[in-house]
Amino acid sequence: MHMYKSSIISVTYKHLVKPILFRFDPETVHDLFLQVGKILGRFSITKSLTRLLFSYQHPSLEQTIHGIPFKNPVGLAAGFDKDAQLINILPHIGFGFAEIGTVTYKPYEGNPKPRLYRLIQTKGIIVNYGLKNLGVKKIIQRIQKQKDPEFPLSVSVGKTNSSATSSTRNGINDYYNCLKELVKSNTGNFYTINISCPNTFGGEPFTTEERLKKLLFKLNSLKISMPIFLKMPINLPWKEFKKLLDIAMQFKISGVIIGNLNKDHHSKAIKDLIPLDIKGGISGKPTWELSNNLISKTFQTYGNRFIIIGVGGIFSAEDAYEKIKRGASLLQLITGMIFEGPQLIGDINKGLVELLNKDGYTNISQAVGTYNIK
Repeated sequence: MHMYKSSIISVTYKHLVKPILFRFDPETVHDLFLQVGKILGRFSITKSLTRLLFSYQHPSLEQTIHGIPFKNPVGLAAGFDKDAQLINILPHIGFGFAEIGTVTYKPYEGNPKPRLYRLIQTKGIIVNYGLKNLGVKKIIQRIQKQKDPEFPLSVSVGKTNSSATSSTRNGINDYYNCLKELVKSNTGNFYTINISCPNTFGGEPFTTEERLKKLLFKLNSLKISMPIFLKMPINLPWKEFKKLLDIAMQFKISGVIIGNLNKDHHSKAIKDLIPLDIKGGISGKPTWELSNNLISKTFQTYGNRFIIIGVGGIFSAEDAYEKIKRGASLLQLITGMIFEGPQLIGDINKGLVELLNKDGYTNISQAVGTYNIK
């Protein structure tokens, strides 16, 4: 029954809805999705109907990680629901968890437009929002008003995008103040420290050993009881990437998200011509290989120490399963949903159950890290 409903939605989205949406500016479409999602999440009848159309759950997808129960491994990545507008509807679409933000201590209106650019042949999007958000205090109020206690929520924390926070010291204090508000209000189930957003004033601020150590030392003083993840850059070679993980080992870091946007506009994965004036990091398929390689190496080296959340280029259940077998316990996506349609979440979950059965596993956790690099 799920496959029948999903096929109808998929065909309708790909051949009717998407061709219309892709004629409009991507940020306009993104804002439209946020408005529709807010409306759907307001009423119990629309939530029930959304669940009936999209959601797929199965006991073999359930895991408890760091004390948090996840109904399935597919989460919404940071960057889509920046200001916590969709948390009433996301569980009903079929997500197992979501990441809000990236949230900063002070509000920021974002980089100048255009901030999104589609790479249609490549199956990617160039993103240059620059951590646009309402600021941590307003977002905490929203989450506390709406939050479903059974739906795991992560809040991604960054530094306010301004020249005032571009020095290492001021940047660290900004992260600290933002995280302190979240801890004080007991908001969210786990936190993500976004050290690798490429679209901020001064570039990636905390992707060197020395700076990351200073940042984590300061944040450590908050005595946080919830799990903390690091959102990792994916353009670093393994040797440099490993140095950051070695720093994380010294602190109470529960896991890593691998990873962030691809900064390389000349990547061989890009099939579209990118205009010279288009700036930003690239999501979707151009992150696929970089992400996968780093997930594998991280699991092989630190498998018992860090939980890995795999992000980048997930467009199908097979893509999701590949990341799991390489070492990811949980997954996040955005771009796949934009290109394939909102039924993708349920399709991935249903497909994962079939792939697990085929391989003789009774739970998703048994498949984590089973991929053997040739």
